[in-house]
Amino acid sequence: MEKKFLTLTFYNIVANLTVPLTGLADTAVLGQLETHTFMAGVALSNVLFDYLFWGFSFLRMSTTGLTAQAEGDENKKESFQILIRSMILGAGIGTFILLCMNYIGEFGFSILEGGKEVKSAGLDYFQARIISAPATLCNFVLTGWFLGRSKSGTVLVATVIANLVNISLNFWFILILDWKAFGAGIATSISQYLMLAFFLILLLKEKDQFLHVRQEIRIFSLKGYISLLSLNSDIMIRTLLLITTFSLFRNYSSGFGSEFLAANAILHQLILIGAFWIDGAAIAMETVAGTLKGNGNSEGLRKILKMALVSGFLISLFFCLLILIPSDILFTQFSKSKPVVDLAKEYALWIAPVLLLGSFAFIFDGFFLGISEGKTLRNSMIVSSLVFFLPIAYWGNLENNNHILWLSLTSYMLGRAITLGVIAYNRYFRNVERSIS
Repeated sequence: MEKKFLTLTFYNIVANLTVPLTGLADTAVLGQLETHTFMAGVALSNVLFDYLFWGFSFLRMSTTGLTAQAEGDENKKESFQILIRSMILGAGIGTFILLCMNYIGEFGFSILEGGKEVKSAGLDYFQARIISAPATLCNFVLTGWFLGRSKSGTVLVATVIANLVNISLNFWFILILDWKAFGAGIATSISQYLMLAFFLILLLKEKDQFLHVRQEIRIFSLKGYISLLSLNSDIMIRTLLLITTFSLFRNYSSGFGSEFLAANAILHQLILIGAFWIDGAAIAMETVAGTLKGNGNSEGLRKILKMALVSGFLISLFFCLLILIPSDILFTQFSKSKPVVDLAKEYALWIAPVLLLGSFAFIFDGFFLGISEGKTLRNSMIVSSLVFFLPIAYWGNLENNNHILWLSLTSYMLGRAITLGVIAYNRYFRNVERSIS
């Protein structure tokens, strides 16, 4: 399993690298315009998309863990049932979002803080990107299903193709056609539908296995949907709290002014890249942990968790050194605004504690997602958001102090690492240590 974990980690890191690069391309290309208004507008609009899309990322997370457990138990019927039920759920939610897009946009921008021009740019981006809702949510499901079956190479190819197209279209739509924020949004939408088409083509290769078990599959089993929704509801609450935390962080940033919002957006994109690197190990943890649980291997779970925690920390340390050493040169590539670049440099050191502590939190997330412990993740996130993050973030907002705001994000990562780490230790290591002694 150790070799499988390392192989999956490598493929996942390479695939994940292209995901934040898309957002980074949005930021960098928009930063080449004469004003940072469009970059700030996209950052503001992404607060809504975090809720709309990443709020439903449980479709990916639950599908990975449940599929891995079915594969570990060698239950092909259950694996296909999970895929079909999750796809129906994802397509339905995505279509509903699309039908309500005008109401969502009007309500969302009415409660977000930001200047008139920033909100206008954000709304342009929102209207262009929202049309990808059905494809985005179905891609979550398909990504999770292929990952759960240890097919990270498939996900790698699909992700790389889609995001390279997205980055290319960013340059064309924004710099050549001058579509600004709208161009960034429409580029993302096109790439999501392209990714969905690629996945569906690959599914045709699975048709023989599906036909073999199709008569045993119960697509509309009430019990099956209740089980799926129960797990998904816990993961959704956990994810919504995570999104709310980062949304509050960005919204408080906008209260400091558009230059602070743009600078924090640059740092946030860099943190996302680091998080996606670490998530390579975390997602591999989901697959391997789910498989080990499926075949009842508790000792394997302990070994792989130790290995993943060390791997995640080393990845985060390497990334921090890679980003912070050339930071003076790096930040000038994201914005032509000297005040924005200077602010980004001033607060760049906060990247290190956020990601180093975050590495433990991300790995524990992957572990508990893999074994489908949704309630554990939900409870940890409640404590981390309400106790470790919110009081410090509110203090930073009152003091109008961006350093305190970054301290709140660091404390939040610490809270996640502690709450999940204590549970993992008590459940999988404490009794073993007692029996040895």
